[in-house]
Amino acid sequence: MKSYANRGKAFEKMIVLSNRHYAMKRWANIEKVEPPFKTLGYHRQYAYGYYESSGFVDFVGIANGRALCFEAKSTNERTRFPLNNIKPKQYQILKDWYLQGSISFLLVEFEKRQIVFLLKFSQLKKWWEESLEGGRKSIPFEWFHFNCQRVKNDRGIPLDYLQALNIN
Repeated sequence: MKSYANRGKAFEKMIVLSNRHYAMKRWANIEKVEPPFKTLGYHRQYAYGYYESSGFVDFVGIANGRALCFEAKSTNERTRFPLNNIKPKQYQILKDWYLQGSISFLLVEFEKRQIVFLLKFSQLKKWWEESLEGGRKSIPFEWFHFNCQRVKNDRGIPLDYLQALNIN
């Protein structure tokens, strides 16, 4: 059984692997943003502590001359993606980058269905703002199915999200 803390780690590793493939093919340079680590002490040669939640997004980079800023989210839900999986600060960073001309988006994994979708910021913005005005607090799976690009293993890339964005 996975703990809540490790939820989505395999998904993030798959994205990191995809990013390495993009770099090798010289299609993009995208890096994982690691949260700051608070060291509490040392035992033998190892530090122990915890990751401080920075609230920044998971990945930033550049592809085909365009800045990219995105968050990777995984859910165990089969029928919906809860918007409370996104921290307000992360939403604000995605919005700020989007307003500056970046391609901002979420990669959303429905873990039980083994499906990944690309949710563009413009789509997320609609759902986020409606939720703040008392609307739905989640996005239905069916909506993803009919309105978002599915991210697949393509062109030798495990999760080819640049293909889903029509970049390269």
